[in-house]
Amino acid sequence: MMVIAHVTALTLAYLLDLLFGDPRTKYHPVVLMGNMISTFERLFNKGRARKWKGLIATLIPGLAIAMIVFLFMAVAYHVHLAIGVLLEACILWGCIGGKSMISHIENIYEHLENRQIKAARQETAMIVSRDTTQLSEEEMVRASLESIGENISDSVTAPMLYALIGGAPLAVFYRFMNTSDAMIGYRTSRYEQYGWGAARIDDVLNLIPSRITALCMTTAVWYVNQTKWLQAFKVTWEHAKLHESPNAGYGEAAMAGILNVRLGGPTKYRGEMIDRPFFGRGERKLDIPCLQDGLLVWRVTLVHFIVFLWMFGGVTWLTQSVLS
Repeated sequence: MMVIAHVTALTLAYLLDLLFGDPRTKYHPVVLMGNMISTFERLFNKGRARKWKGLIATLIPGLAIAMIVFLFMAVAYHVHLAIGVLLEACILWGCIGGKSMISHIENIYEHLENRQIKAARQETAMIVSRDTTQLSEEEMVRASLESIGENISDSVTAPMLYALIGGAPLAVFYRFMNTSDAMIGYRTSRYEQYGWGAARIDDVLNLIPSRITALCMTTAVWYVNQTKWLQAFKVTWEHAKLHESPNAGYGEAAMAGILNVRLGGPTKYRGEMIDRPFFGRGERKLDIPCLQDGLLVWRVTLVHFIVFLWMFGGVTWLTQSVLS
């Protein structure tokens, strides 16, 4: 029965995000997590054994927060099933971030359509870490599509999958680890040692979600009508392995394959040009309409992913019912 409660809660959470976006408050779960991660980083990212201090300062708080959420959920579900589902939905709402990405992409599209290049660059800077001050129209489209491809798993489908498996506690644990990786999981002199643990844990947690998400993404090929499904599938699984990350390449490669465009390539970060692999065959030019297709891929993927979770949850419930 709990698996149906979890899938109901995550569906409600998705609808809340779709309707209202992220809760605008300094008490937003991810904001609080970020403050905690920053505080621990200032306290412990110095001296010797930074790798182990970073691992402990990431893992212990994440587990502690998950345990607190577990206790709240246990009480809520004990009082009444509906109360538990509603509380879980509210917590999960704070763990996913779909509408904010859609809003940014829509703003970039509108600015480019109106030839407001400076405004488009400023909006692009809200969703990527690369230098955007000199980006061309094509480069902004590429950056936006890459961001959609990578964030669809990190921001929405991965926390949903973990919510299905372990409810709000596991989803919150995932969000803490993913936020830690986003803040300190860089290969720089400051973070390479301290953020090692966060990066490795995030890699492990995203191994399965990234691949399931990429597979769901390829189903959008029938709505975009830019290529055949088999070609998109081949590009996804062949080109994803070129990425230095074991997971991030799947979303980007899937987006490139579905839209039949070429993503990746040399990119400037903090004044330094970094050689990145190319994804996709690039038979289609990167232009403004690609952004609308990218948003269509996002929406179709999430609908299909939720359907997949309901099917998985239903099969699990039936199996448990038969075995009991």
